[in-house]
Amino acid sequence: MTRRKIFTIITFTILMLLIGRNSTFLPRFSFFLNTKNESAALKKQIQEVVRQQTGSYSVYFSNVDDGRLSFGINENFIHTAASVNKVPIVVTLYYLASQNKINLDEKITVQENDIQDYGTGSLRYEEPGRSYSLKTLAKLTLEQSDNTAAHILAQKIGTDNIHEVIENFGLTQTSMENNKTTLTDMHILFKKIYSGEIANKALTNELLDFLKDTDIEDRIPKLLPEDTVVYHKTGDAVGIIHDVGIVEQSNNAFFVGIMTSDIGNREEETKNAIAKIAKIIFDFNMNK
Repeated sequence: MTRRKIFTIITFTILMLLIGRNSTFLPRFSFFLNTKNESAALKKQIQEVVRQQTGSYSVYFSNVDDGRLSFGINENFIHTAASVNKVPIVVTLYYLASQNKINLDEKITVQENDIQDYGTGSLRYEEPGRSYSLKTLAKLTLEQSDNTAAHILAQKIGTDNIHEVIENFGLTQTSMENNKTTLTDMHILFKKIYSGEIANKALTNELLDFLKDTDIEDRIPKLLPEDTVVYHKTGDAVGIIHDVGIVEQSNNAFFVGIMTSDIGNREEETKNAIAKIAKIIFDFNMNK
């Protein structure tokens, strides 16, 4: 290529950039800039809320249709997942069912050593010896955050199989053995659930239904309008309060996750802070 051709290309490129900066017929230049500025402004507003709280917070927001509109605060910080790690268990179950490798109607009889006598869920209060389908156990795992149901499913599927499936989905920071995860991983998983990449349409709808209107609605959904649909999973442990999921309103959907640690005895304060953060993001997303 001659020097004259190179000079011509460079001159033309500079000229087009100058035109693009000052012309209204090239809206995408301003679109990218506005999107970046909007996300930065929202992030700053959330950081102000977080600064007023006790403990460590991770926050992640991403519009489902347009991932460019997103931000994260400590989104790669590895938290103790608590019951949030029940989601990979049920997701793996439904993925295998969609692959015809497992039958959701198969029944399992609850043995005495299956009972996890702590935390949430109804199975801990039932007499051993009753039988439940895998589908019912999945529903209890997500709707009630039932520890016994989750334990039985994890034993049925196997930890190695769960890890193989979620790693193939792109989760790199989730450990079922150590009960650890990050918001980055949960964003990947919930987006795949919502977009139907985990299972067929019927099983996807069933899975989403288990994540909707759960027994624990005191965080992300708390301050949102009643007609808002929230597919989510909470997590609770000593010094830990979480909520992660997809919020859907008027064909507008976004992922929001808030995970915390070292909050001391400020459980209610933390739940209220999560609700406030979700409401700020919701208002922004609906009004942008």
